[in-house]
Amino acid sequence: MQNTATTNKTAKSRLASRGKNANGLPNPVDIHIGNRIRLKRQILGWSQEHLAQMLGITFQQVQKYEKAQNRISGSRLYDFASLLGVDVNFFYQDMPQNIAKQSPRYVSTTATPTGNEDIVGGKFDELKSERALKLLHIFLKINNPKVADKLFELLEVLSHSPYYADKHDQ
Repeated sequence: MQNTATTNKTAKSRLASRGKNANGLPNPVDIHIGNRIRLKRQILGWSQEHLAQMLGITFQQVQKYEKAQNRISGSRLYDFASLLGVDVNFFYQDMPQNIAKQSPRYVSTTATPTGNEDIVGGKFDELKSERALKLLHIFLKINNPKVADKLFELLEVLSHSPYYADKHDQ
Protein backbone atom coordinates (compact mmCIF):
# COMPACT_ATOMS: atom_id res chain seq x y z
CA MET A 1 0.00 0.00 0.00
CA GLN A 2 1.41 3.41 -0.99
CA ASN A 3 1.71 6.23 1.49
CA THR A 4 0.39 9.75 0.82
CA ALA A 5 3.80 11.17 -0.12
CA THR A 6 4.35 8.45 -2.72
CA THR A 7 0.83 8.93 -4.10
CA ASN A 8 1.36 12.72 -4.40
CA LYS A 9 4.73 12.21 -6.09
CA THR A 10 3.18 9.77 -8.57
CA ALA A 11 0.32 12.20 -9.32
CA LYS A 12 2.77 15.06 -9.91
CA SER A 13 4.85 12.83 -12.17
CA ARG A 14 1.76 11.93 -14.22
CA LEU A 15 0.85 15.62 -14.59
CA ALA A 16 4.36 16.48 -15.76
CA SER A 17 4.28 13.61 -18.24
CA ARG A 18 1.12 15.12 -19.73
CA GLY A 19 2.73 18.56 -19.98
CA LYS A 20 1.12 20.11 -16.93
CA ASN A 21 3.00 21.69 -14.07
CA ALA A 22 3.11 19.96 -10.70
CA ASN A 23 0.36 22.32 -9.53
CA GLY A 24 -1.92 21.01 -12.30
CA LEU A 25 -1.82 24.20 -14.37
CA PRO A 26 -1.11 23.98 -18.11
CA ASN A 27 2.43 24.19 -19.41
CA PRO A 28 3.22 27.90 -19.99
CA VAL A 29 4.57 27.04 -23.45
CA ASP A 30 1.20 25.49 -24.33
CA ILE A 31 -0.50 28.66 -23.05
CA HIS A 32 1.75 30.77 -25.30
CA ILE A 33 0.92 28.59 -28.31
CA GLY A 34 -2.81 28.79 -27.55
CA ASN A 35 -2.57 32.58 -27.28
CA ARG A 36 -0.80 32.75 -30.65
CA ILE A 37 -3.52 30.60 -32.26
CA ARG A 38 -6.21 32.87 -30.82
CA LEU A 39 -4.31 35.99 -31.92
CA LYS A 40 -3.94 34.83 -35.53
CA ARG A 41 -7.55 33.62 -35.65
CA GLN A 42 -8.74 37.02 -34.43
CA ILE A 43 -6.50 38.87 -36.88
CA LEU A 44 -8.14 36.89 -39.67
CA GLY A 45 -11.55 37.70 -38.22
CA TRP A 46 -12.44 34.02 -37.82
CA SER A 47 -14.64 32.56 -35.12
CA GLN A 48 -13.69 29.46 -33.20
CA GLU A 49 -16.54 27.72 -35.01
CA HIS A 50 -15.12 28.64 -38.42
CA LEU A 51 -11.63 27.43 -37.57
CA ALA A 52 -13.03 24.25 -36.01
CA GLN A 53 -15.06 23.49 -39.12
CA MET A 54 -11.98 23.90 -41.31
CA LEU A 55 -10.03 21.56 -39.01
CA GLY A 56 -12.86 19.02 -38.77
CA ILE A 57 -13.11 19.34 -34.99
CA THR A 58 -15.56 20.95 -32.57
CA PHE A 59 -15.34 24.60 -31.55
CA GLN A 60 -15.02 23.36 -27.98
CA GLN A 61 -11.79 21.62 -28.96
CA VAL A 62 -10.44 24.83 -30.51
CA GLN A 63 -11.41 26.60 -27.29
CA LYS A 64 -9.51 24.01 -25.24
CA TYR A 65 -6.43 24.38 -27.47
CA GLU A 66 -6.53 28.17 -27.17
CA LYS A 67 -6.83 27.96 -23.37
CA ALA A 68 -4.15 25.22 -23.21
CA GLN A 69 -6.59 22.88 -21.49
CA ASN A 70 -5.63 20.30 -24.14
CA ARG A 71 -2.19 19.95 -25.67
CA ILE A 72 -1.74 20.19 -29.42
CA SER A 73 0.03 17.38 -31.26
CA GLY A 74 2.68 18.15 -33.83
CA SER A 75 0.43 17.15 -36.73
CA ARG A 76 -2.46 19.25 -35.41
CA LEU A 77 -0.12 22.24 -34.95
CA TYR A 78 0.95 21.79 -38.56
CA ASP A 79 -2.74 21.84 -39.57
CA PHE A 80 -3.28 25.06 -37.61
CA ALA A 81 -0.26 26.65 -39.29
CA SER A 82 -1.44 25.64 -42.76
CA LEU A 83 -4.98 26.94 -42.25
CA LEU A 84 -3.88 30.16 -40.56
CA GLY A 85 -1.28 30.81 -43.26
CA VAL A 86 1.74 30.91 -40.97
CA ASP A 87 4.91 28.93 -40.46
CA VAL A 88 4.86 26.57 -37.47
CA ASN A 89 7.53 28.78 -35.87
CA PHE A 90 4.89 31.52 -35.59
CA PHE A 91 3.46 29.75 -32.56
CA TYR A 92 6.79 29.96 -30.73
CA GLN A 93 7.82 33.45 -31.83
CA ASP A 94 8.09 36.17 -29.23
CA MET A 95 8.05 33.66 -26.38
CA PRO A 96 9.75 35.29 -23.42
CA GLN A 97 12.55 33.28 -21.87
CA ASN A 98 10.77 33.35 -18.50
CA ILE A 99 7.81 31.52 -20.10
CA ALA A 100 10.05 28.86 -21.65
CA LYS A 101 11.79 28.33 -18.30
CA GLN A 102 8.47 27.57 -16.61
CA SER A 103 7.91 24.52 -18.77
CA PRO A 104 8.06 21.41 -16.55
CA ARG A 105 10.73 19.86 -18.75
CA TYR A 106 12.64 23.05 -19.61
CA VAL A 107 15.97 22.29 -21.21
CA SER A 108 18.50 25.08 -20.83
CA THR A 109 20.32 26.09 -23.99
CA THR A 110 23.17 28.43 -24.75
CA ALA A 111 20.92 30.49 -27.01
CA THR A 112 21.25 34.22 -26.65
CA PRO A 113 18.31 36.28 -25.43
CA THR A 114 15.94 37.48 -28.14
CA GLY A 115 15.30 40.89 -26.65
CA ASN A 116 11.63 39.97 -26.32
CA GLU A 117 11.76 38.95 -22.67
CA ASP A 118 9.35 41.70 -21.65
CA ILE A 119 6.56 40.73 -24.03
CA VAL A 120 4.16 39.27 -21.46
CA GLY A 121 3.15 42.02 -19.10
CA GLY A 122 5.20 44.48 -21.16
CA LYS A 123 5.06 46.30 -24.45
CA PHE A 124 3.66 43.37 -26.41
CA ASP A 125 0.47 43.14 -24.35
CA GLU A 126 -1.04 45.83 -26.57
CA LEU A 127 -1.11 43.26 -29.38
CA LYS A 128 -4.06 41.66 -27.63
CA SER A 129 -5.95 44.93 -27.47
CA GLU A 130 -8.88 45.84 -29.65
CA ARG A 131 -6.92 48.78 -31.02
CA ALA A 132 -4.10 46.57 -32.30
CA LEU A 133 -6.55 44.10 -33.86
CA LYS A 134 -8.40 46.96 -35.54
CA LEU A 135 -5.11 48.32 -36.89
CA LEU A 136 -4.25 44.91 -38.33
CA HIS A 137 -7.69 44.53 -39.94
CA ILE A 138 -7.37 47.97 -41.53
CA PHE A 139 -3.82 47.29 -42.70
CA LEU A 140 -4.83 43.97 -44.27
CA LYS A 141 -7.50 45.79 -46.32
CA ILE A 142 -4.86 47.82 -48.18
CA ASN A 143 -4.93 46.35 -51.69
CA ASN A 144 -1.89 48.14 -53.08
CA PRO A 145 1.28 46.28 -51.95
CA LYS A 146 3.48 49.37 -52.49
CA VAL A 147 1.26 51.50 -50.26
CA ALA A 148 1.21 48.75 -47.62
CA ASP A 149 5.02 48.47 -47.75
CA LYS A 150 5.48 52.25 -47.39
CA LEU A 151 3.02 52.43 -44.51
CA PHE A 152 4.81 49.56 -42.81
CA GLU A 153 8.16 51.32 -43.28
CA LEU A 154 6.71 54.52 -41.81
CA LEU A 155 5.36 52.70 -38.76
CA GLU A 156 8.69 50.96 -38.28
CA VAL A 157 10.60 54.26 -38.43
CA LEU A 158 8.15 55.94 -36.04
CA SER A 159 8.42 53.07 -33.55
CA HIS A 160 12.20 53.60 -33.34
CA SER A 161 12.10 57.38 -33.38
CA PRO A 162 13.91 59.09 -30.50
CA TYR A 163 11.23 61.79 -30.65
CA TYR A 164 8.53 59.20 -29.99
CA ALA A 165 10.54 57.56 -27.20
CA ASP A 166 11.27 60.90 -25.50
CA LYS A 167 7.64 62.04 -25.62
CA HIS A 168 6.33 58.61 -24.65
CA ASP A 169 8.62 58.23 -21.64
CA GLN A 170 7.81 61.64 -20.09
